[in-house]
This record gives sequence, structure tokens and C-alpha cells, in this order.
Amino acid sequence: MRTTALLAFALAVAGASAATAQTMDGPVESPFHVGAQASTLGLGLEAGYRVNPLVGLRLGGNMFTFSTDRGISGVDYDLDVKLRSFGAVLDVYPVAGTGFRISGGARLNYNKADLTGTLSGPRSFGGVVVTPQQAGELTGKATFDRVAPYAGIGYNGTVFSPNFSVGLDLGVLFQGKPRVSLSAPGVATTPAIAAVLEDQRREVEDSIRAARFWPVVAITASYRF
Repeated sequence: MRTTALLAFALAVAGASAATAQTMDGPVESPFHVGAQASTLGLGLEAGYRVNPLVGLRLGGNMFTFSTDRGISGVDYDLDVKLRSFGAVLDVYPVAGTGFRISGGARLNYNKADLTGTLSGPRSFGGVVVTPQQAGELTGKATFDRVAPYAGIGYNGTVFSPNFSVGLDLGVLFQGKPRVSLSAPGVATTPAIAAVLEDQRREVEDSIRAARFWPVVAITASYRF
């Protein structure tokens, strides 16, 4: 609810700013833009509207998939990371005549990681030893909050001609605490295996806890029309 209220307020500010655009520094030439983006959120597209010299609104989406290996508390995991997010950002340009901007907004966040892993050796829990063969292959998933606020700063400047520009954004996507599920579908769940799985689930959550603050570095090439 707070994020929805923030976006509603931002849109209201943008609308009010449009009404005063002519009395401030005059209308912005070529207020619409479309662009291609490469960022730590993935590859994406962006569209925006510069309401007046002080306010702009951008919409965009990013996607990317990659795999990595990681050892966590005696388990060797293969992680398939899927970055999927879409959202809106309100830009405020506090210094007239420059491209410096302060940005805030929110994204629909579908970022997640699929996990598969095996114990690297026998694991003792409560005096009961569980071997890799007993535990079998572990599978799981890590997910985050569906709505993720964003805050950042950036700069946008023209290159070659007034219609082409390049922007740089630095910020943070607040994804919330990761939620991890973990199971061993190939074996019967005994109390000892269930205890190991729960212990591992907590270990994975702790290991990737820093991902709740996802750093955003984005470079966007845009065309204004």
C-alpha cells in the first residue's frame, strides 16, 4: 500500500509539473524517448517522458539468466538465477540545465534463483549422520518480495545530436528478505533428513541475505523524438 501511494503521489506531482512547464524554463524539446539498457538487473528496454525541465517519468523492463556454483555449509549448489523485473521511476532534476537526476520508484519483481545441490560429505545433525546418498539431490528456490522499491541517482547527457543521449544510473532495488524452500524429492523424508533440510534452508537464506539490497548500475542509450 505504501508503494502504491508513493507512485500515485509521484504521478500527481508529474501532472502538476506539466501544467507549470511553460512558466518555468519553457518546454523540453523532444520530451519522449525510447532506449536500450544494460544493467545489473539484466538487458532491457526503456521508454520515458520529460514532463518539464525538472521532472521526468520512465518505464522499463529487464531480463537476464545466468548460472553459478556456490558452496554453502557443506552443500555444493548449482544456482540458476533468473532476473525479471518491470517498473516505473520518477526523476527529479534539481539543477536546471544539467542532466543530474534523483530517482525513485518501484518494480514488479520476479527475480529468483533455482537451486540444486548435493552434500559434499556426511552431515551430522542431532547425533544422526546423514550421507550424500541418503539425502539425495536437494532442490529448492529463492524468491523475493513481489513489489520492490527503487532509489538512486543518475546522469543523462546528449551525444552526437540533441536526439541521442546516454544515461548512467546508480541505485538500489530493495527486494526484501529472501525466502528459500528446499526439499529432497528423490528420497523418503525421515526426521534426520528433514532436520538437515531445515538447517540447510536457513543456511542458504543467511548466505544470500545481502541480495535483499540489489545494487543497480545501468547504462541506457536513448533516442528522443
